[in-house]
Amino acid sequence: MIEKLCIIGNARTQQKNPITARFSHFFIVFIVEAASGKIVDLDVTVMLPATSNFIKELFIGRSLAEVDRELLELIRGSYLASSQKAIQMAYMEAVKKYRSWLSTHRPAARDEIKMAVDEDGK
Repeated sequence: MIEKLCIIGNARTQQKNPITARFSHFFIVFIVEAASGKIVDLDVTVMLPATSNFIKELFIGRSLAEVDRELLELIRGSYLASSQKAIQMAYMEAVKKYRSWLSTHRPAARDEIKMAVDEDGK
């Protein structure tokens, strides 16, 4: 049984962004619990450790099971840098990848997530 997944969300940043100069693309590596999509760790292509830590705090404990509109708004309101949209896009791509994996590999886990989401009302 697979317990964790490594899911990478990619996005492009603005041409003059230092991330683009250094890495050419922006990406977030999400480590998630396979059954729930809960984010347990992540790494991100940024220039400074403080930025990485800030982004980690936004995501850890959240889930890739559904796009979290509250999280997208939190990013919009609190991450005031040129890669803001790239973070949102990388996250949404990771959600899409997780849901695709879930639908083909873990139908029972998908049902468990739906029940958990229904119980939490989110």
